[in-house]
Amino acid sequence: MATEITMPKLSDTMEEGTILKWHVAEGDRIARGDIIAEVETDKAAMEMEAFEDGTVAAIKVAEGETVPVGTLIAILDVAAAKQEKKDKEEKQEKKDKEEKQETEKEEKEEKKGTARAPAAAKTPVKPEAAEEEPQPAAQGVAPASRKEEAMTGARPGGQTPPASPAARRLAREKNVDLARVRGSGPGGRILVADIEQAEAGAVKGPATASSAAAPTSGKSVKIRRIVARKMVEAWETIPHFYVTVAVDMTDVIRFRKDLKVSINDFIVAATIRSLQEHSWVNSHHLDGEAVEQARINIAMAVATDRGLYNPVLKDCAAFSLRDISRKSQSLAEKAHLGKLTPEEMQDGTFTISNMGMLGVESFSAIITPPQVAALAVGTARGELVVDEHGESTIAPILRLTLSADHRALDGADAAEFLATLKSYLEAPVVLIACGSAEEEA
Repeated sequence: MATEITMPKLSDTMEEGTILKWHVAEGDRIARGDIIAEVETDKAAMEMEAFEDGTVAAIKVAEGETVPVGTLIAILDVAAAKQEKKDKEEKQEKKDKEEKQETEKEEKEEKKGTARAPAAAKTPVKPEAAEEEPQPAAQGVAPASRKEEAMTGARPGGQTPPASPAARRLAREKNVDLARVRGSGPGGRILVADIEQAEAGAVKGPATASSAAAPTSGKSVKIRRIVARKMVEAWETIPHFYVTVAVDMTDVIRFRKDLKVSINDFIVAATIRSLQEHSWVNSHHLDGEAVEQARINIAMAVATDRGLYNPVLKDCAAFSLRDISRKSQSLAEKAHLGKLTPEEMQDGTFTISNMGMLGVESFSAIITPPQVAALAVGTARGELVVDEHGESTIAPILRLTLSADHRALDGADAAEFLATLKSYLEAPVVLIACGSAEEEA
């Protein structure tokens, strides 16, 4: 019996996927949970697992090829695997029965031996026995052997341990003896990581393992193409307009050092509070009308070597500054490592794009559909300002530009939202107090 493996739909917006790499070849035996391929979606590169045991009968899509969701990419022969599983279970059942009988037999023999023990105790001890004491040296051999087996995974009698197809292939390529590798998978199953670790401890040394695990650089053509398509769609269908405001960041810069959070964390916190007061900005444009979203999900634009990602801080209305800092850092790190899941990049209701660290003073962001607004953040620069007392001073001024969808928002809506955002950033004690109260609770 054959099972068809199709291109999975790994995200709500995924329409097609690219096979980056096959971890199996035709004829390979695979088990449920084995990684069989790496697939690049419209959001990230994901590992694809096998959901059944079987043999790879055919691979229908080559590496580097892009196909629509639902396209047949491989065929898995599961009949032999099911029969083998049945035979193995029957064999194990028979073995368990034999072991039980053997145990019962040994117990009977032990009882008989115990009954004879007093008679055996009367046998005189030979004088030579005292000279046969150097047993510790002989006994020391066994623990050493056991220690070697524990470290290398060596098995008696040249038994071949269970291993994933990818691990077997890598072992052949690296000339690693599977019988001497200790598996870390279920039931001692050898995985790719075990082969790499074994190789690192062999002749080639740790450098080989490091180079094998080194991340590849260079932007993904697939991701660049998808981003381009989405941006063209947004630019052609959304009537953008832009509103910019200058913000005095003196207090934010002063407080962030003591709190050990970033300027961007303050901006995210202020944006969340502002969206709570101006809920129409936290909307999706769906079927010709703006629909306010119940949850606030902040998407953060993160530029990586592979391309642009938008991880999302979900349901963050009650987040403190430290919550925002911790979770933002975690998502950004996962983006740079290519470890984001589709769920972590979905359902954004408002996007923040910060290019301040690149020295950009101001810019305009393109709105991500179906959102109706996006905030562009520049860098803070010292500028001459006049305070309420008419005195001149130098202050760090940050420019924020709101891109708004004119189908959902008017100029006044955008201006009011930015005014609230500005007030929070110029008096950030409110943001700090909110966070402290929540953490104490």
